Amino acid sequence: MSHSTPTIFPLQSLLLSKDELSSCFFRNPTNRELEFLDVFCAVQSFLSSNEKRKLLKYHRKGRIGYDLISILGIQLLKLHYKIQTTKDTLFLLEENMNLRVILSISDVPSPATVSRLSRDVEQIIKPTILHERLIHFYTTEMNRIIGHISIDSTTIQAREKPLKRKKEPSLPSSLKKRGRKKKGSHEEQEYVKRKAKEQEEKLDYLTESPETSISELEMRCSMTAKQNSKGKKQWYIGYKAHLATDDFGVTIAYAVTGACVHDCKVAVPLLKYVYQRNDFFYALMDKGYLNPDINAYAESIERKVIIDQRAHRGVAAIPMEEPTALRYKARSTVERTNSELKDGFLPNKLYRRESHARYDIELAILLSTLKKVWKTLLLKKEIKAKKAS
Repeated sequence: MSHSTPTIFPLQSLLLSKDELSSCFFRNPTNRELEFLDVFCAVQSFLSSNEKRKLLKYHRKGRIGYDLISILGIQLLKLHYKIQTTKDTLFLLEENMNLRVILSISDVPSPATVSRLSRDVEQIIKPTILHERLIHFYTTEMNRIIGHISIDSTTIQAREKPLKRKKEPSLPSSLKKRGRKKKGSHEEQEYVKRKAKEQEEKLDYLTESPETSISELEMRCSMTAKQNSKGKKQWYIGYKAHLATDDFGVTIAYAVTGACVHDCKVAVPLLKYVYQRNDFFYALMDKGYLNPDINAYAESIERKVIIDQRAHRGVAAIPMEEPTALRYKARSTVERTNSELKDGFLPNKLYRRESHARYDIELAILLSTLKKVWKTLLLKKEIKAKKAS
């Protein structure tokens, strides 16, 4: 996201333009500082007039008042520079006059003030809504149907006590017995009722809104295990970011859950979000998404799911046909987006907790999507200019 290229976002006019602001800098701004200025302006351009009005109110408690737009800027600055704590972010502001000019603050607030006012910002600004506006702008500008939707998740570690999972109540021993139940017996009636209830829940799951499906998942910090490249299990404490990206790596839909949530439970809600915002032809997923519900939903909307098969009980996986295998290679876009999200905007470990930690992850996804949209639309603009010349 270079500062030298003209922005393609519908930025609202600020109090000072970038040229006028350059005379206010203490020294020549670095590329990273100018990139942050672009990011801060772009995020403001997607705010509604009502949200701007609420953020521009001064909150005076003590001698100095701070408007909430500056507090939002501090939250974005923390992610832009991959800083773990708010305290270290404020140390950077004290040493960097240019960043204080961008945020329009003369005195750096205390960590307690930022912590208190950040809660007000979180009540006003919802990253999910800003992301939806950004994707609407992106799909309108691109004016194309998505060829491949790639879905994957990535774990994000947090410095937080994980949730203790409760043991689920087991079925009675009579229902655990294998084989056909005796005709007319009580066990057969219970078995038929249970299967009918499961089928009804499955139909409800496929037709309910994606917000309802995601709200029923575990959102709290939890523990999960993943296999590394050597085949050994590694345990993580934190959260999961589930992303659905297009062929350019732009995140069309996402969800943030606890780390213990299985990937396949989020796939159907993500497909519903994508289908609401745009259309697509193929959904690409790895072997962790082998689930009949995913195929059932894809069939209901007449779309194709390509899932990498895996070996089971010594039986080799069925190889893909050559055209399907070529399509499946496009799934690498979501893996690159996951890497850019963690390497570019999130620290190695989150220090905020619970809903505040999830808010930081959602803001980081918004910034990552903003960067991808920026690059994609500039590339489209360059190709259009070449064709015109």
